[in-house]
Amino acid sequence: MTSKYITEIAISTSSEKEKRLRDQGFQMVDVNLNQGNSSNTRVYMWYKKGNGEPITRVQISFTEEMKDGPRGAGYTELPEDLNSGAGGDTIQLWYSSGSSPKYDIPIVDLLLTTNVNAEAAQYKHGWERLPCDLNRCNAGDFIYLWVKRESVTYICDVAATTSFDEDINLFNKGYIRMDEDLNRDARGNWIFLWYRQSTDKGSGLTRVNVSINHEQDFSLQQRGFTPLNVNLNEGTCGQSVFVWLNKYESSPIKVLTFTPNHNADGPYEKAGLVLIEKNLNAGNNGRPFFLWYGK
Repeated sequence: MTSKYITEIAISTSSEKEKRLRDQGFQMVDVNLNQGNSSNTRVYMWYKKGNGEPITRVQISFTEEMKDGPRGAGYTELPEDLNSGAGGDTIQLWYSSGSSPKYDIPIVDLLLTTNVNAEAAQYKHGWERLPCDLNRCNAGDFIYLWVKRESVTYICDVAATTSFDEDINLFNKGYIRMDEDLNRDARGNWIFLWYRQSTDKGSGLTRVNVSINHEQDFSLQQRGFTPLNVNLNEGTCGQSVFVWLNKYESSPIKVLTFTPNHNADGPYEKAGLVLIEKNLNAGNNGRPFFLWYGK
């Protein structure tokens, strides 16, 4: 019987590797990861379905410090640079075949998008977007990797970190790191949001919000929200920014993501996502980021 789960992922940076992977039964995701940049190297992502342990989590690294967490948690590291020859960040892919029945939901398909309209359409069909641009820091197209899981999932927990000290612990607890620095260009701490998902509808968060001043802190507290006690502007000159969570409504959240500007507004809203109109880099010179959630 043919497996419906993805059990291996590979990267090719040469025609010889492409042929070898094809001969081994891998399927290519037909988007050149160097699309739109100056590199002449063709970089492709491949996957294979089999009878082994299914892949349940995929992560991206673009700094040396980001590698310690997945490496310590036993993730498989793919050594190829997804930005090969392009002059941007060195980007690597990692994957885990976790076995926690509560938080590790098998991945059944992979997809790459290259424009915001294609992105928004995927949310309607249950895809999950990794927020790191695979052309990060070069002039190429914005390319994002998406995963499709075996079952519908709900966001049940959210965390935030201001250093890499807790990474291994969070990976081991089933969290997924949203692999983009929320202090990007702000010269502050490395800030990452994390989430954990489950097939248990009753455990899901129902609303997410953000505060950027004390008045908003008080208002959200009065409305029954609980804050993450991590300032997303840690180490910058900007104002304090906090994420707040709510579990008191009936309809749980399936999607949590963020975008670097308002270009996604129209397409994302048409896909049913809710924009939180508060810049996660409020008060500093960092790249504007805006949080979205969807049910």
